[in-house]
Amino acid sequence: MASQADLFAPVMNPPKAPEGRAGPRLWVRRLAIFKDRQTVIRNVLLKPGLNIVWTPDMTSSGRRALAHGSGKTTFCRLLRACLGEQSYATDAQRSRLMTRLPDGLFAAEILIDGVCWVAIRPLGLPGGEFVVQADMIEDAIERGRRDGDHVAIDPVIVGSFLSSLAGATPPEVSHEQVWDVLRAWLTRDQECRLADILAWRSSQTQTRSRAQVLGETAKLTMVRLALRALDAEERAAAARERELVATVEDERRRHVYQQQRFADGLKAVRLALGASDDVGFEDGIGQKGLVSLAEAALVEAIRTAVPKPPDVGAIFARQKALNVERETLRTRQQQLDNDARFKRGEAERYRSEASLGEIDITQGRIRVCPVCRVSIDEIKANGCGISLEPCDLAALKSAVAAKHKKATDLDNEAGGAEQESKIIGAQIQQLEPKRLALEAEVKDADDATRAAQVVTKEIQDKIYRARRTLDDVRALRESLKNEKPIPSGTVALETVRAQLDSGRSRARVAIRMLEERYQGIMAAWLPEGITSAIKLDGHGLKVDAEFAGRGEVSTAALDSLKIVAFDLAALHMAIEEKADLPAFLIHDSPREADLDGQLYAGLFKLVHTWEEARTPCFQYIVTTTTAPPAELQDERYVRLQMSSTPADMRLFAMDI
Repeated sequence: MASQADLFAPVMNPPKAPEGRAGPRLWVRRLAIFKDRQTVIRNVLLKPGLNIVWTPDMTSSGRRALAHGSGKTTFCRLLRACLGEQSYATDAQRSRLMTRLPDGLFAAEILIDGVCWVAIRPLGLPGGEFVVQADMIEDAIERGRRDGDHVAIDPVIVGSFLSSLAGATPPEVSHEQVWDVLRAWLTRDQECRLADILAWRSSQTQTRSRAQVLGETAKLTMVRLALRALDAEERAAAARERELVATVEDERRRHVYQQQRFADGLKAVRLALGASDDVGFEDGIGQKGLVSLAEAALVEAIRTAVPKPPDVGAIFARQKALNVERETLRTRQQQLDNDARFKRGEAERYRSEASLGEIDITQGRIRVCPVCRVSIDEIKANGCGISLEPCDLAALKSAVAAKHKKATDLDNEAGGAEQESKIIGAQIQQLEPKRLALEAEVKDADDATRAAQVVTKEIQDKIYRARRTLDDVRALRESLKNEKPIPSGTVALETVRAQLDSGRSRARVAIRMLEERYQGIMAAWLPEGITSAIKLDGHGLKVDAEFAGRGEVSTAALDSLKIVAFDLAALHMAIEEKADLPAFLIHDSPREADLDGQLYAGLFKLVHTWEEARTPCFQYIVTTTTAPPAELQDERYVRLQMSSTPADMRLFAMDI
């Protein structure tokens, strides 16, 4: 008789699509790589159901050819790019491809609700990509890109599968990014190593996907939305919780900042007043408080004597009087010197006029007429034949004598002026020591004034600092009196979190549906004696698996197996159209090194049973180096087989 546990053992029922569904709503029929617009390098035909891309390892192939480097991951990247992902390779890989295939392109035929869409992507510089309805890739290439064409398939997929998610996504995900994020889930990076249900994109792959920078909460929200496990009421409660948490956190930061400012201010005033850390604001027994100390410091600062600067004005007045006296003497001396020079010149002129008519020669002196220049002796003997007037020699002699006298008088006066100028010069020299002494006195007074100003400024600064310290002490005392406790927001948060718990309870209906499929997959895939569960709580979404008698076991292989099973459970719901997802999934080399080969083969057999049960309404693409089960190694399931050597067996049929 079966035990009670056996009665409730999970059962894996193949997914059943809605009545009338004759195939997957979304699947890729063909992927082709072109050297140029006419030359096909690689043509891969895909189908609904299981599609295997296989690069046999040495055990399977019997050849000394590595199973890595053939292009399995690049094949997945090309598929993802045709499904709308921005980048199809790392920058280094793109650069090598552009060098080897400057005119190359790749394209895919994507069927959405029976309509064929062709996505064209250049291998070279971006800008030539487009998506158009066409029967086949060659038709789209011949047609070429036209104005109004989509540049990516995203709007078509969003409109067909994800329109119900519009307006419900977290703030970090716009309507245009919905498929970008969910595509990352359904086509995980091989570099993420299936480490977590929310690990989708690695920074190493340079996909430029929005999912690469999203936080765990936003990604979990997108998963729950896609699984119909998040209703509007819970979303509103979650938004309200974020607001409350943000408000409380802002208030906490503000309080911490204010506390830090208070502590810094208290430390500063204690330092300024020379007070120890145990001195409070108010006076204590035998100890003055900070307020009293600050008031006393201000009084002391105000009482500080301000130095009196010297009377610079009196010094300047004496200096000015001396300069006036000196300038007056200089002016008088200049006048005397000018007068002496003038009189010397006049005396010389008079002597010249007095000597007019006399010529000195070596024989002696001969008198001549000052008018006609004729010898006086000749005039006396013969008479003057030139002048009409009689020559008055006495008068001439008298005039000459008068001029000589005038010249002498002027010389005497000039000598007197020169003597007086010398006396004034001596007086000016006597004033020079006084002038120098006054200049030194002015300099000393200026230095003393500057020193007094510096001291005065220091006293003013001291008063300002003392007043500021007193103001700070009083302000700190008031802030301590008026300090309010941080509003915890506990009541509001508890209310909102109760609403979230209620929402998660409602979501457990959908999560339970997912869990049943997950448990069925794990039961069909793993040995007997394993229990599995999916838990949704305030900490997130968690997938578990336990072996009977051993508790929860965590190894890299088992962890990756749980993630694969989780993805297949979501695919199962998508096939039955109980999730807002296309029934499409890519797993790039999902086997971890320590995963048992028979368990890994069970993955292919499990999906194959889904395909054999009825018309497959899904597409599952998996790459592998481990040989699939023998019955799945023919061309019906292995849609592309590659090898790292020779080069023409690689994805691009050449060495890149």
